[in-house]
Amino acid sequence: MSFAVHEPYSIPASYQVQDSREFEREALLTPIQADAVVIGAGITGNTLSIHLADAGKSVVQLEAKVPGWGGSGRAFGSVVPCHKNNEEAIIHHYGQQRGTAVIDALAQGPALVAELLNRYKIDAAFDSGGWAFGAHTKAFEKILQKRAEYWQSRGADVEYLNATEFSQLIGSEYYRAGLVDRRALSINPLAYAQGLFRAAHQLGAKQYTNTPAVDVKQKPDGNWRVTTPQGSVECENIYFCTNAYTKGIWPGLEKGFVPVRGFGATTAVIDPAQLAEVLPQNHFITDTRQLWSGIRKLPSGQIHLGVGGPAMGANGRADLKTASKRLKQVFPSIEFEWQESWSGWIAISTDQFPRILHLADGAWAAQGYSGRGLAMATLLGRELSLCNGSSEREDLMLPVEKNPRVPFHRFSPLGAAMLIRWYAFQDYMAEKNK
Repeated sequence: MSFAVHEPYSIPASYQVQDSREFEREALLTPIQADAVVIGAGITGNTLSIHLADAGKSVVQLEAKVPGWGGSGRAFGSVVPCHKNNEEAIIHHYGQQRGTAVIDALAQGPALVAELLNRYKIDAAFDSGGWAFGAHTKAFEKILQKRAEYWQSRGADVEYLNATEFSQLIGSEYYRAGLVDRRALSINPLAYAQGLFRAAHQLGAKQYTNTPAVDVKQKPDGNWRVTTPQGSVECENIYFCTNAYTKGIWPGLEKGFVPVRGFGATTAVIDPAQLAEVLPQNHFITDTRQLWSGIRKLPSGQIHLGVGGPAMGANGRADLKTASKRLKQVFPSIEFEWQESWSGWIAISTDQFPRILHLADGAWAAQGYSGRGLAMATLLGRELSLCNGSSEREDLMLPVEKNPRVPFHRFSPLGAAMLIRWYAFQDYMAEKNK
């Protein structure tokens, strides 16, 4: 049986600003013991390891590749204080009390990330004015205005801007209006994941890279044995923090989401005089279209976009033709060449809500971030640290669930591909009738 998710691209070179040798660890070669085993060294696993180690637990962390190899090191890098689903949908899904708690926790996501960056001296945050969220058609102007009023009523630093004000903010006349959310962060997600990994090590976590977990068995005494190619770990609690890169290790765990490929691309370094006119206050942009729309500047002088591409399967490349058209639409005067593109797997849950899973006594997982993983992974890493044995805290951010199964999972990529095509058609029609 294969236990590795095929990843056709390397980690983006644009994100590799630190010496990777600092994050190399030896492979596990012998049997050892610990209170907890954390599988995965992305943002969820590293944040969890920090909290467990800080609470005095002995922690072993197993990473099949290198820290940040999966979605954590390939993300767009925007840390936003809200969910993909709007606040009304969150309340409907969780109920008033739990839903309000979820909204409040998500609102604190960027602050939690910033606190970890400061506490552990992680150099991953970019100079940013926050999140500029553009209305790309008239229909969305009122929606964004209502959203701004909602957050202003909760004391958030969010402001609705008309077309003129928004164009001055971002250096483009493309959008009809927009809001600016100054709580949000723009980060290097790989550097963030690596910094958390280093912090967990400093707190005493034993870490092993290039060491996949290949088998998990519960012993008669209730403890767990996690087997690797050349070693093993016995522990009381095991945590699966592999999200879209989950395959084979726990039966059915990968059937609770649909794996979809998300793409990113960076330009070559832009002429400084031109770059100064683009996003002059270093906001990052997304907008109200259904599919990828992120644009931001990197400290290197490049422009970074979230772009489209073949969402299913490991073959195919980023759609740079469409990305070029969109960048020119928003910033018509910019002259650029593409330097790099990549992809990473995203775990899409059917309702786009993330989950904390209780798999068995002492076995836990978190998954289904659906493209909003940076703040969510940080939050759920913290939340998982409060789960052990057969119990969890009543004040957890999310309800604890059993392992879900996507109906007809084998055919789910076809359904996801059809949905993406429908979103693309909606975006096309909205643009046509703009």
